[in-house]
Amino acid sequence: RGAVTSRKGCELAIMVSSGSDVGFLQLSTAQSVSCQLHPVVMFQVLDHHTRRNAEEGRVVGALLGSVGSDGTVSLKNAFPMNHDDVIHNPQAQEFNHFFNTMADLHQRVNSREQVVGWYTTAKSSDAGKDEVGEDDVALHAFFEEKIGEKMPCILLRVDGNIQKNPKMGISAFVASNMALRQDKESAQQVLGKCFTRVTCNIRSYEAERIGVDFITQNSIGEGGGEVLGSDLEKLEMSVVKLTAMLDKTIEYCDEVEKGKIKADTQVGRELMEAVTSVPDVSPAEFEASLNKGLHDLLMVHYLGSLTQSQICFWQRMQTMP
Repeated sequence: RGAVTSRKGCELAIMVSSGSDVGFLQLSTAQSVSCQLHPVVMFQVLDHHTRRNAEEGRVVGALLGSVGSDGTVSLKNAFPMNHDDVIHNPQAQEFNHFFNTMADLHQRVNSREQVVGWYTTAKSSDAGKDEVGEDDVALHAFFEEKIGEKMPCILLRVDGNIQKNPKMGISAFVASNMALRQDKESAQQVLGKCFTRVTCNIRSYEAERIGVDFITQNSIGEGGGEVLGSDLEKLEMSVVKLTAMLDKTIEYCDEVEKGKIKADTQVGRELMEAVTSVPDVSPAEFEASLNKGLHDLLMVHYLGSLTQSQICFWQRMQTMP
């Protein structure tokens, strides 16, 4: 028998009674957290998963990133761990020493990135399942202790069995304590962890987006993968892509006006935001700005070609008898 008796801050106390004993089951709900996952972390996790030993069912590793003022956690980097045993010695000591060494090295390289959680991949037997297992509780407690109470510890669960599933499953979780106490003044007794799913969106920088688009649109054949084009070819591809998107948008608007398709309010809002974000400039000013940027691009391309020619000439001179 239970009833909600109080709710203060982020704690929910439930009074439970069994015979003459009355106690409080206290559940600390997780604070509002959202994640922004960068593509480089996905590639690192999948690379770690594909390089694992045959007897390993899954792989684990640490997540690096930063936390914004609004509670958004940016997952920007990761490093793999050699095993997932944090309970039995000496494996637990080895795990702790390896983590401290890798975290210190990454802190020296980029002090703005700190440990914000950990990742794990699904076993082959758990393909398609999207839930936290019993083996994850001890590991999560380890990383929570390393991170401290200043920020939430993120658990990123990735289903790396992409051969069996059409899409790669990615889920993020945070944990909160479930505690039992006799009354509000007595010390609490932690019973376990309650994992809560949080929002996880893909966020990429411009360079990451270009790399991901190139990988997804080009396949590697017998002669090797295709190479990235020059800056001028990239500019041409961007203009062609932008023109195609504009033609598709105009076609959609025309069909909505003619009543051929039903209007979508969400699409309308997105189009309105896109139009309002375009600066109000005259065609002459836009053309002048585009020509100036194109001239700068051509100058950089010329200087790069000239430098490459000078290096090749110097190498030929050095190899001449």
